[in-house]
Amino acid sequence: MRKEVVMKRKLLKQILIVLVLFSGLLAGDLRVTIFNGTKNAPGYADRVVLMDISKGMVELATISDVKDAVTFSDVYSSGQNQYLIKASLNGVNYSTTFVPSSTVTAWETSITVYETREQISDLHVSVPFFVIYAFEERLYIQKRLVLENHSNPPVSFIGSPGLISIHIPENVTQLDNLTFKNSSMPIRTQLINTDKGQVIANALKPGSSEVDLAYYLPYESSQAVLTEKVSYDIDPFHVYVMPISMQISAPGLSRKGTDNENGYAIYAISNVKAETEITFHISGQGMSETALQQQQQQNRGRVVVEHRLDMSTKLVFAGVLILLILIALFISISSQNDDLKQVSMEMLNEQKDTLLQEYAALDKSSGDDSGKEKILHQLISVYKTQDRIK
Repeated sequence: MRKEVVMKRKLLKQILIVLVLFSGLLAGDLRVTIFNGTKNAPGYADRVVLMDISKGMVELATISDVKDAVTFSDVYSSGQNQYLIKASLNGVNYSTTFVPSSTVTAWETSITVYETREQISDLHVSVPFFVIYAFEERLYIQKRLVLENHSNPPVSFIGSPGLISIHIPENVTQLDNLTFKNSSMPIRTQLINTDKGQVIANALKPGSSEVDLAYYLPYESSQAVLTEKVSYDIDPFHVYVMPISMQISAPGLSRKGTDNENGYAIYAISNVKAETEITFHISGQGMSETALQQQQQQNRGRVVVEHRLDMSTKLVFAGVLILLILIALFISISSQNDDLKQVSMEMLNEQKDTLLQEYAALDKSSGDDSGKEKILHQLISVYKTQDRIK
């Protein structure tokens, strides 16, 4: 029985340790090593910032002029803590995420930075889609540029006011979207007008980057002329048109097929050279914008419901897990209390039997009244203790 009590104590201790770790009560040190990807050697950062993602991107600490490595203290390691590490060099920000293990209180990670250049080289650009939606009174244009920085050794390209050229027609009525993506999340960016054209100021880091644009143009009398200035060599330049019944023409544009499932007519222009201006002539009956929006809302509604169901399932599983931990903790404490009561009663019974034997032995002897009275008081104390435990 006592062995079972000891085992339950150990189990209780382990559960308490797990709960402490989940509660984020343990903190430690995070060492961040700076690596220069251009020089393939330990590097330098103008600034390194530690941010807590789980608390809404709260900035926890900032250290400037970091050479080789930096250590952040008081980093918590509960199951919910996630951190973003940002390092900047020559005006370019680099980031990485870090999730600390809850089994230790000292961690190491690294972040890579690159040297910068203003002159772009070894850049491959593609246009995976250029989509024209024709409505009854306006056109909606969506396009994406994919820019792949293949510099070797790898460097980041950045310059003032900006090095990434884009094009939005002068007769645009509304700019609906302009984002830049180099990592997992796109960020909104700003259009800058220069003497040489339109640019954005984002840096081109090694690897792939994306620019997404969306804007509205007027569509009057069921016809329009759309111009697109291409700043890079593109082969091929893909064009998608909705509805399928629309007529579209441009130098070198040819029909490649139809996406019946999504309702697009597919076109392409081969071997478009940098600084080429493409003129599209568009005509035909545009579709109802209200009907398309209703269809898109229905589609988004289905996605939202699926996501909510998925999130609810996750929350249910998380709740069940926490409930199981608490039940295990309660059962362990309750079981331990019952066992401790039983063990205490056994010990008191043994003490009672010993006192009764001593009292009987004194009663048969010369009759030491003081000794008998002492044993009697002890017996009374044992009985009262047993009553309290019951």
